Amino acid sequence: MTRRNRLALFVFCCLLCTAPATAQPLSPDARRGLAVLATAYPGILAAIEVAPAGRVTAVLSDGARVVYDDGRPRTPEQLVDDPDLKSMFVQPYPLGPVVGEPARGFSPGRQRVLPLFFALYGHDKAQVSVNLRPVRFFSQTIPFNARQGAAEAFARVTARLEKLAATDPRITRYLLPASGGLVWRMIAGTHNLSAHAFAVAVDVSPRGNPYWRNLPRGQNILSVRQAFPAAVVAAFEAEGFIWGGKWSEFDLMHFEYRPELLLAARLARGEAVPLASVDGLIRPGR
Repeated sequence: MTRRNRLALFVFCCLLCTAPATAQPLSPDARRGLAVLATAYPGILAAIEVAPAGRVTAVLSDGARVVYDDGRPRTPEQLVDDPDLKSMFVQPYPLGPVVGEPARGFSPGRQRVLPLFFALYGHDKAQVSVNLRPVRFFSQTIPFNARQGAAEAFARVTARLEKLAATDPRITRYLLPASGGLVWRMIAGTHNLSAHAFAVAVDVSPRGNPYWRNLPRGQNILSVRQAFPAAVVAAFEAEGFIWGGKWSEFDLMHFEYRPELLLAARLARGEAVPLASVDGLIRPGR
């Protein structure tokens, strides 16, 4: 090899070493899930890193890094105790009236990725407190988190429910009194923070609507689920709230602001819902 050729080869190798890395393409599943998050929570994704092997990491607005899919199989219990971002979408939330008793372990929405909730609503009780806004709920006032449109959505739910109650006052017995606001606590029997810790959930008529830990495990309560007014559930779901009455570990009093799950549910049933583009967020990962 001549000296000139050796020099050309050396320069070529240097260019290869210094050329910017190119991110791998997102899988269809990761693209859809992250686009749903970006649509439901504008600004929550700062970047999406795709490693050469295809591992996808979401960089959140507070700098936290969360793996989308770590590839580990999970039992229903592990989906709740140790979820990745994909885990939130594994069990599709069922829109509409309750038509049957859910399978054991089917509780869409109980899979909460805490770093995501911290970035959305605050990292501790003090930060969440700063974000609270009082929202009228019939004759009560309930502090709700104003970030990501949660308080505004809850106010719209109230307006819908008041119209329903004007037509059928009997529904208020399923709703009042209600409890909500900031309750920084763990979920009973777990080491996971409750949605109430972030002030994005409300419990309606806690004494009248049952919770699974207060009844024998495995008991079929389909008739109780179906007795809860479907119009009330529809009013909450229309504004981005899920209902704990559709969980196997039922919590009929519980409504929680989870617009990403309602958006994913609408897509799953074939609705043409526009999603935010995530192409500009993708960059090479390690």
